[in-house]
Amino acid sequence: MEFEREPLAIDAFPPNLQNHIKEDAPQKLKMMAAQGMVPAPPAQQVPMLYQLHFDDGVADVVADSLKGMPANVLVPVVQQEQPPGLLDWIADCRDDREVLEAIVLNSNTADATLYHLAGSADADICRIIANNQVRVLGAPAIIEALYTNPDVGMATVDKLIDLAGRNDVDLSEFPQLSKAVKGARADDNEGLDDEEFRQVLGEEAQKAGTEKTKLDKLEDDSLTRSEREKLEEELAADLDLEEEEEDQEEEQKPGRGRENVGAKIRDMNVGQKIRLATVGSREAIKILIKDPNKLVHSAAIASPRIKLGDVKRLSSNKSLPDGVIKYIAKNRNWTSDYEVMVNLVHNPKAPLSEVTNFLKRMRHNDLKHVQRDRNISHQVRRMAKRLMKQRR
Repeated sequence: MEFEREPLAIDAFPPNLQNHIKEDAPQKLKMMAAQGMVPAPPAQQVPMLYQLHFDDGVADVVADSLKGMPANVLVPVVQQEQPPGLLDWIADCRDDREVLEAIVLNSNTADATLYHLAGSADADICRIIANNQVRVLGAPAIIEALYTNPDVGMATVDKLIDLAGRNDVDLSEFPQLSKAVKGARADDNEGLDDEEFRQVLGEEAQKAGTEKTKLDKLEDDSLTRSEREKLEEELAADLDLEEEEEDQEEEQKPGRGRENVGAKIRDMNVGQKIRLATVGSREAIKILIKDPNKLVHSAAIASPRIKLGDVKRLSSNKSLPDGVIKYIAKNRNWTSDYEVMVNLVHNPKAPLSEVTNFLKRMRHNDLKHVQRDRNISHQVRRMAKRLMKQRR
């Protein structure tokens, strides 16, 4: 959710200030204004700094000047009727609560600015954003940003989900939110209390950040082969679903780090599990992807933490819920990978309609294996046999 900041009209400034901010103004005059050395009241000083932030030659100096401006000087300016671009720029440069609160409460603040703040600000600022029901109903992306911010309490999220549900807000662009709305309607379990869940969510979001760093590092072409293999092994271990029984034993042992995750997930309600699947770590997803509730495991497999390497492992797992395998089978980005496609053909939980299409793309030797695999349905083996005859 983005919007483009626009420069202010030069003639909106007094003539003496225009000499410092015009595009063709001497660099020396621009630098004086950027450093805050031009005498002007804050109501003119701040717009002047904003105007100059479009100039690459002084942009860094201007940002430093704004950051150094005392909050008690800046807040009254922000509270006035200001252009959306100016408010967005200030929100980008400042993180002190008084300033952000004034930005959030300003009716001229753009939806895009609120969206970015909703995803990164603390719980108090986010609560103010959430309380503006007219604004969040008009821009569901803001609800999504609040939903994925681990600092936002579940009580605030529950109110937003209830609000979206009661007002029939179109959440088709935000599938995880749609699942959360359905989960809230279908579940009366209290789950973890708000503070405990927020703590779990914060820890999981931190783990997810570490995992993202590893995933980003995999894209580095300068990695040696051994370094790459080590990273891949670490990431793959997080979603190793073959060690289910061993993991359950580990969770039951007191004093284990994994105990907190597994035990607390068991105590969560559906809404909390769906939210954790959206922002949690791969370790949490490993547990949630096996949850019997369709809304939960479908949220887990749709998590942005799931990568193609994980899908290759998941697609061959016959113990996962049907909904997980069906989601993989219908994801064209994943099934374009040959290994994933072959795994699904051998997985009895894959939808027959998708398997039929996969068979047509399979190599001759792989079709032979399908024909001989007694764990595959007779219907699929018969189709494989027919395809082999047609090709001959």
